[in-house]
Amino acid sequence: MKLQLCRVRHAIVADGRAHRLPDLSFRLLDLLASRAPAPVSFAEIEQFVWNAQVTRETIKQRVTMLRESLTQAGINGTTIEAVRNHGYRTLLTTTAIETGRRDPIRSKVAAVVALVLGLMAAVSLSLALRSAPATGPAILAVAATPPPPGVDPAAWDSLRRGMVRALSKFEGLQVVDHLPASGTPPSYLVRAAIEPSAQGQGVSIELVEGGTGAVLFAEQYRYIPTDTDRAVLHFANNIHPQLASLSANGAAMPDEARLRYAEAFRLWRLGDLQSLNGARERLHALASGPEPTLLARSLLARVQSDLVLRHGAPGALARQAELQLRPLIATHPGVGDLRYSLSRSLLAQGKRQEALDQLRIAQRTMPFLSRDIIAIEGRTQSQIGGSEIRNEVARGPAI
Repeated sequence: MKLQLCRVRHAIVADGRAHRLPDLSFRLLDLLASRAPAPVSFAEIEQFVWNAQVTRETIKQRVTMLRESLTQAGINGTTIEAVRNHGYRTLLTTTAIETGRRDPIRSKVAAVVALVLGLMAAVSLSLALRSAPATGPAILAVAATPPPPGVDPAAWDSLRRGMVRALSKFEGLQVVDHLPASGTPPSYLVRAAIEPSAQGQGVSIELVEGGTGAVLFAEQYRYIPTDTDRAVLHFANNIHPQLASLSANGAAMPDEARLRYAEAFRLWRLGDLQSLNGARERLHALASGPEPTLLARSLLARVQSDLVLRHGAPGALARQAELQLRPLIATHPGVGDLRYSLSRSLLAQGKRQEALDQLRIAQRTMPFLSRDIIAIEGRTQSQIGGSEIRNEVARGPAI
């Protein structure tokens, strides 16, 4: 069967109808379809979909969610096949959506509507940024729908409280644990709900822009009442770059620069050599522009360090990244993103303990880095060589 993929909306189009997939499910389908019918290894899936170290059980759960989504869209979910002791493959073939095949009148109407909505969203965001005090943090509300019968309300509420704790550590945000009763809506909303799935209960979590209602990120997780931290930290990891680029440290970033930063961040998360070089090229342009931002300069240093960690580039790149970051940290000591990038540059130079110290500081505002700290601490205690440590953490945040 042949499907069309919309990489902008993370949706599939079957029988003329679009079905949006959770972000990780879409990445998995995109990867498998790009190799079809050849199998894709567990390591490649781990790198492309999560860019982090995950268990095979986590991959299996994501495959199950993808199959469920395909079935709901009227597609046979068994077309995603397991390959014993290797990974997964699919028999589906996909193409990007070709707008040229649409009805020309409908295409023009859609283009006009998209343009109007885009202008409205841009004006709304611009007014929100202008009307807010220059030094005031953006407000993010965390809300959870009441649990269905049979779900312990106390256990469900622990996920909401955990999300409030995690996001409260982010810089430039004021997090509230409820929706305002009236008045101005929050800048952002994180909403969670329990939904039925083939495995019992699933958790759907979304990041929504308050002014426009646009969904900025959405994901589904298996609901485990005794272990909600994994879903919380994974979600926090994925929404951090968007919130950082729109809040205090990134408020001065023009819309075009913000989009270029987001694309560079996406390429960094992919982690292959071509993607890292593409991210480096984009970030060089941002960092050398008339108004370079902390986030762009920080990510550029991180990309340089990861070229050393992941692909054996000359160590001078990591040393250069460290020299670029030190003055920025001296001026902005509380920005966790800078500390995280510095930890990567130190790790690339074999300075494991110094990297760990910086990572602990970064964790104060980036709570999802806790698993990276555990990974490095465990290796340090086992006295395993530095090259193995670099391989262990080169994947990025282990969520």
